[in-house]
Amino acid sequence: MQFQQPGTVVAELWCHDFQESLAFYTDTLGFSIGQHKECSTHAYLVFGQSLIMISNFDYHGEWETGPYEKPLGRGINFSFFVDDVQSLHDRLVSKGVKPFVKKYTIWYWRPDCMENYMEFAILDPDGYMLRFSECIGSRPHRPDDEDHMFE
Repeated sequence: MQFQQPGTVVAELWCHDFQESLAFYTDTLGFSIGQHKECSTHAYLVFGQSLIMISNFDYHGEWETGPYEKPLGRGINFSFFVDDVQSLHDRLVSKGVKPFVKKYTIWYWRPDCMENYMEFAILDPDGYMLRFSECIGSRPHRPDDEDHMFE
């Protein structure tokens, strides 16, 4: 796969065990390696049109904003938009990945319509929350619309 120039924002996820994280993202989730040098503990990973970086944590005292303990990324989730969330969900569950947030549908308000999404979330080996979403429909606005989750 040829490396794609990153967009305006690329999340870099520090990990405790680079090889474990690399295997999880590539072998389990199906991300592609966009850039990785042999023996390096840093990689760009590609999933559809999304690009993230993973890097082994190396304490230097300059970049750390707090204690480096699991779960990492508290207070944030990373959303990945996919074409077939059901198949991805089923494949991950068959590999023993337990959803952190069970699969659900939700209507999101957009400026010109309401969009219906099917989503679920998992945690990576370091506790980063990864949400996978597929738009499964849309409709015009109604006066009482707001974001609403359904089981």
